Amino acid sequence: MLIAIHDFMKRLSSIILLGAVSFFLAACEGDTPNYNVELEFQQYVDRFIEEAAKRGQTIDFTDSGLSIQFRDAVSKESGGVCYLGQHRIEIEKFFWDDANDSQREGLIFHELGHCELDRRHRNDLLSNGEWASRMRGDPIPSGQTIPVNYTGTRKQYYTDELFDQNTPEPEWVNWTFEYDEFDESRRVLLTDITEVQREFREALGTAPSLDFELEVEVKLGASESWVGFQWGSLSGAQAIQLVFRGSKRFFIGSGNQVFGVLREIERLDILNGAEEYNKLTLRKVGDLYQIFVNEQFVYWFDYAPPATSDFVSLVSGMTRPEYRNIRVSRLLP
Repeated sequence: MLIAIHDFMKRLSSIILLGAVSFFLAACEGDTPNYNVELEFQQYVDRFIEEAAKRGQTIDFTDSGLSIQFRDAVSKESGGVCYLGQHRIEIEKFFWDDANDSQREGLIFHELGHCELDRRHRNDLLSNGEWASRMRGDPIPSGQTIPVNYTGTRKQYYTDELFDQNTPEPEWVNWTFEYDEFDESRRVLLTDITEVQREFREALGTAPSLDFELEVEVKLGASESWVGFQWGSLSGAQAIQLVFRGSKRFFIGSGNQVFGVLREIERLDILNGAEEYNKLTLRKVGDLYQIFVNEQFVYWFDYAPPATSDFVSLVSGMTRPEYRNIRVSRLLP
């Protein structure tokens, strides 16, 4: 079954707007602190207070008050805004209604970073190319993706840095993995399609909680269309996507907890030319998902996508890519 990527990119454009958070300077109104937080936001304010307490900071808003309300008008600039000096935050409702729990937490934490912690936007990067702070914001540097992957192992660092911007780089920026860690003796082939296909859809064939590997060789052709594969549900909101274009741009897309492009590499030199095959590999080992391109490690994450099992070709545009050596393997200890 051929899956178009345009719905995924349409949703991504909304997330880009969500991430382009702005803030405004404003004069303080009145002398009596006022606490007026709509119920939908309160649990995320509570989480913020709890995370501050873990780091020795007491936040209760008795001295400053706090207002978090939905904004009436739709803004084209931001999903949320903090009025500094007032401790007043406004949230775009259409963004909020479309966001998951992780995105909602990220938005409220970001705005409270402005209003309560007096943080400004920080757009520098860690040494591995990921964002150095969940306080990244507009204007986003060219070539950088909007989402901050603060799930799993990464979340500790990003929360530490929110409350202390002098937090040192985490050890995980240096993590790397070897493709050859698993030889053929440790792979149990469940699917092995060697013939050229124009599209494919295969079931995982094993419990998603077990270790497995998905692999395919794909030739894009001369077109600049998106080509790759998707694993998870047939909905892009509940799946992981590995896609590339003929200009050597490579994208790792995500639904679930971090919707958008987890990682974009504008020029991945290990990609072969448009008329050659490129091998894409998604490997699960324990809690880690490892991604390889032409057997070279490029990214890892450790949040669990939904426990679904569709492994499908992914393409947009008029191109007709070629897929071969479509493999699903159970990995042995």
